[in-house]
Amino acid sequence: MTNERSRPNVLLVVSHPDHESATWTIARAVEQGIQADGSTTATTHDLSASGFNPAFTAADIAVHRQLGDVPADVRREQELIESADVVAVLFPVYWWSMPALTKGWIDRVFSRGWAYENTSPNGPSAIDELHYIALAGVNQDSFERRGYKDAITLQLREGIASYSEIAHSSIEILYGTETSDPQAHQDLAAQGYKLGADLAQRAQAAFDRSARPDE
Repeated sequence: MTNERSRPNVLLVVSHPDHESATWTIARAVEQGIQADGSTTATTHDLSASGFNPAFTAADIAVHRQLGDVPADVRREQELIESADVVAVLFPVYWWSMPALTKGWIDRVFSRGWAYENTSPNGPSAIDELHYIALAGVNQDSFERRGYKDAITLQLREGIASYSEIAHSSIEILYGTETSDPQAHQDLAAQGYKLGADLAQRAQAAFDRSARPDE
């Protein structure tokens, strides 16, 4: 993360091919919440439209083994992350986890020596804040009763964020997205807007921290 900007920035990474979906309705509400008071900018990264290849290749294995350079497409994604104060990954829950595109983005972009096992004097990870917004089609009772909330939280916060020594992470789950009820859609969008406002506050705090690196 760099501090060569006049305002904090949130990178919102979204993975869904249908812009009329509940995922994108909520993503737009999150974006609006981020920008509500005008102090924080939002960069929305549409993974489906970007053409990013999520497949882990021989070149990525070479990076992991520290035997090769980071592929150009991966480095572009890393630079996008470095331009933000906070990274938020928003996705629909598929099989109690991330969609393949989202997981493949993390597999390739969160590379060894950059996201984790980073020897940079600026910290153990190039990512300071990583927050997840997961959209569950089922209701909260079904999700929690079967242990899915605990499973996805363990995977994303402990398995990715904590392992990478990312200083700040969280997961928020919005439930009941597979509904045709207009009021439910409005309620979900309102939740997304509030999450966006919270991300803006986090970004401001991170921006302030980066301006005072010795404190």
